[in-house]
Amino acid sequence: MTIELERFEADCRRDIPLLDAMQLSFVGYDDLSLTMEAPLAPNINNKGTAFGGSIASICLFGGWAVATLAFIDRGVLNTEIVVYSNEMTFERPARGLLNVRAFLDPDEFEACISRLTAPNSGRVRFDVHVELFHDDQRCAMMRGVYVAWLK
Repeated sequence: MTIELERFEADCRRDIPLLDAMQLSFVGYDDLSLTMEAPLAPNINNKGTAFGGSIASICLFGGWAVATLAFIDRGVLNTEIVVYSNEMTFERPARGLLNVRAFLDPDEFEACISRLTAPNSGRVRFDVHVELFHDDQRCAMMRGVYVAWLK
């Protein structure tokens, strides 16, 4: 299915006002991978680096967004997706433009699709990985467990 990334971003901005406050923008989606970016200024802390809360919010949103796009891309349009748990690692300060990559493991996601679309399926759990970079150096990473079910 064709992904209309600009429309998806507009819908997200309408429904999640925090995205505008963080000035988070979508760069691209391809093959279970979403790239986004956000400037430092609206996400800054008192030390002149990216605020950990902004980083965590961006990563959690990125996980949900890549999962939503992946289901749409596979023609599964009637899902509900929520975060179940996550683990964040902050490796170094980010001092400028935040570049984000959220991605799914292809084999795990295909297994997830099979379980989700099976007769009498319930909720399925799957992992999402998110990395946040500044100047090509990874500053943070998140492993999130998300849950999906059919509406």
